[in-house]
Amino acid sequence: MKDLVIIEKQVLDELTYRIELLKTKVDSLYAHSGIAPQKWIDNGQACQRLSVSIRTLQTLRDSRILPYTRMGGKVFYKPEDIEKMLFLGYHPVN
Repeated sequence: MKDLVIIEKQVLDELTYRIELLKTKVDSLYAHSGIAPQKWIDNGQACQRLSVSIRTLQTLRDSRILPYTRMGGKVFYKPEDIEKMLFLGYHPVN
């Protein structure tokens, strides 16, 4: 069962304002640094890109072959790590 938390609208508005302010500052830092924000790939996209099952993806994570991060109960991967996995599996025909 989830806990229900009730807050006053004024408090919610202040939190929303501060989150937006933080987002603006982060966006500004990225803009000045010349570094683009990372676009992460979720489990479904990773499975599709690698042509593997969700279980195989889990095995790759468990065996520390594929780096990942977990946020809010979801797993995400860097696109370059997925591409590296594809490259490692590449076998050219001579």
